[in-house]
Amino acid sequence: MEFIDGIIEKILRHEDEVICVNLKELMDAVTLENALNERGIPFVMDIRLTNEGCKVTISRRKLDIYEKGMQDFHVEEPKVLYNMDDAKEKHVPIGMSNYRMVKKENAYYVDKTKMIEELLRLNDQVTLITRPRRFGKTLNMSMLAEFFDITKDSKEIFKDTYIYQTKYVKEMNQWPVIFLSFFDCKGDEGFMMESLIGNLLYEYDKYSLEFDNIKSIGFKKRIERVYDILLRNVESDKELFLMQEALSLLIRFLYEKYNKQVILLLDEYDTPFMSALTGKYYENVKDLLTGMFSSALKDNEYLYKGVLTGIQRIAKENLFSGLNNLEVCSIQDEKYKDVFGFTEDETRTLLEAHHLELNQDVKEMYDGYTIGGIEIYNPWSVINYADKGVLASYWINTGSNEVVCQLLEKSSNKVKKQYIELLEKGEIKVNCILEGAYMELRGATQLWALLVHAGYLTIKAKLSFDEYVLRIVNGEVKQDLIQILKRIFSLDDCNVYEMFQMIQEGKIKEFEEAYQEILFNYPSYFDLKDENSYHVLMLGLCIIVSDSYEIMSNQEKGYGRADIYLKSKKGQRDIVIEMKYAESETEESLLASADKAMAQILDKHYGDDAIKIGIGNHQKKARITWKM
Repeated sequence: MEFIDGIIEKILRHEDEVICVNLKELMDAVTLENALNERGIPFVMDIRLTNEGCKVTISRRKLDIYEKGMQDFHVEEPKVLYNMDDAKEKHVPIGMSNYRMVKKENAYYVDKTKMIEELLRLNDQVTLITRPRRFGKTLNMSMLAEFFDITKDSKEIFKDTYIYQTKYVKEMNQWPVIFLSFFDCKGDEGFMMESLIGNLLYEYDKYSLEFDNIKSIGFKKRIERVYDILLRNVESDKELFLMQEALSLLIRFLYEKYNKQVILLLDEYDTPFMSALTGKYYENVKDLLTGMFSSALKDNEYLYKGVLTGIQRIAKENLFSGLNNLEVCSIQDEKYKDVFGFTEDETRTLLEAHHLELNQDVKEMYDGYTIGGIEIYNPWSVINYADKGVLASYWINTGSNEVVCQLLEKSSNKVKKQYIELLEKGEIKVNCILEGAYMELRGATQLWALLVHAGYLTIKAKLSFDEYVLRIVNGEVKQDLIQILKRIFSLDDCNVYEMFQMIQEGKIKEFEEAYQEILFNYPSYFDLKDENSYHVLMLGLCIIVSDSYEIMSNQEKGYGRADIYLKSKKGQRDIVIEMKYAESETEESLLASADKAMAQILDKHYGDDAIKIGIGNHQKKARITWKM
């Protein structure tokens, strides 16, 4: 371009001067920068966007720029990321996680392209970003793929975004990209493996006709052998071992094809790991998964950048050990803090575009996540609310809570009590390590860390290295946590509400039968082994009716501490419950324990005006005494 040559000639003629140029488009500035680099001319450049285009200031010496108070290369952030009048005409992209489709269909898009700038600005070769489910991870990874992919022309779908107004636009469509989403790699071992192989085969199919052009005979044989295994499906342990090279071989192929390092994007990388753990086939696939990921990411000379997203860090051993340039960005870190989920301003703008208000009810339902120190809204729930206009729980059925159920089920009664206290009070103080890898955590720490990383809890306060105050994120998440409790106790909503109504109506026989049925259906016979076990179970029942009663457990009442005191919120009578563990399941022993519990209520004056219930328990048998 003649005007570029003219500018360069002027720069060379006036070596000691600062040159200012007004250009029509930012792309002209990028072209100028590339031309200077290609000719090996040292320079420093500052770019300022203006209403007419952009103003470029160039100097051969860094000092000249700094003396004017400028940076090496600076683009002022646009004051408006999208136009409200245009936004009102756009539908929300329910279930759409393909960036190109969102833009082509003119769907409402909250601009998260600043993530591209942050990724390029930071000097991290491999980045793992952990966020809760349904937080826009796949859409953002699709955005990265569309922006970097050397095989695509992405100008039209980025021209109205933040990144297009920055110097980093020059990186658009400049890199070979492998983008894999493991979102569907779950279920039993057969289905998980089929989905994993399908994802890899899709990438291999793109280039299979070019494998014959590979010059290295050894490399050609290796990649064709893996491709053949993918086509036929794995038939032996040896082939399973060879599949560990699937990603690293494809990365090398793309490097040699384009003579450029490769960007590897792995979305929901932890899904196959967690599926294998819950399905109890982890040992069968561990070597394949860790081998495939680590060979692609560790010390790979053909890799430019690797980005992984998932709910949590699975393990450092094998998968991440020795990976010196890995940056883990969790919900506690400031990096990428606002590129997943919606900020309050983004939420308000979206809702107003759909004639809705960001009021206190909406905040209590969908707000509450704290990421990198700022408040973030659940994007899935917000866009569903914008679409339907109904304040409901949209997040609750978007994923499996199987892992949480398994961990809670095998937890001690102490931990189950803490979980119930969390549901009752909305927050809990616990000792746990949140920075650790899932596979390396044990006991209660594993449960609490999972609840935080999966988006159920957020950090209210960090009291010390391993002591936190954790709180339930919001109203819809609490409903999911209650569902988990009901599942492990085999409880039904309607039956529990009916049981407590039986108490108010004095139907002692019906209540005893309903309670006996719960004991009979309780999943684990061996968990019901002492008074504390039944206390935890009864607290679980009480939590379900917590909209009707304030729950007080082991709090001072009268001259002692009642097991459970329920203070009515709806003008009904209060209820006091005392539990005892009988020596045997005989009628005599059970009634004696129930009488003992009632005597304690009366002697200690736990609730003179309350309905009094004494329960004698032994394994899956119980008897009840009652005073209205």
